[in-house]
Amino acid sequence: MMDMIDTINISQKVADALSTIGIGDFYPENTPEQMALTVLILKELPDKPEWFPAGKWATIQYIECQLYTYARLTAIALTIDSIKE
Repeated sequence: MMDMIDTINISQKVADALSTIGIGDFYPENTPEQMALTVLILKELPDKPEWFPAGKWATIQYIECQLYTYARLTAIALTIDSIKE
């Protein structure tokens, strides 16, 4: 399989803030699976500055953009691998 993006990156400040919500521990680099579920949860939470220091929707959109890139690259890699067979 081709080189993949294997982490979703957020700033340390955002990681620290998300860790205070109570839905898990976050780091500047997190797995796509963890962040996909996190985005769904974040969308349902109120926009509190202590949870979203960069803004709720800016945080969600930043993570989603990386998730879409991960999904596209994964789909491309799977397609290439199936053609090789």
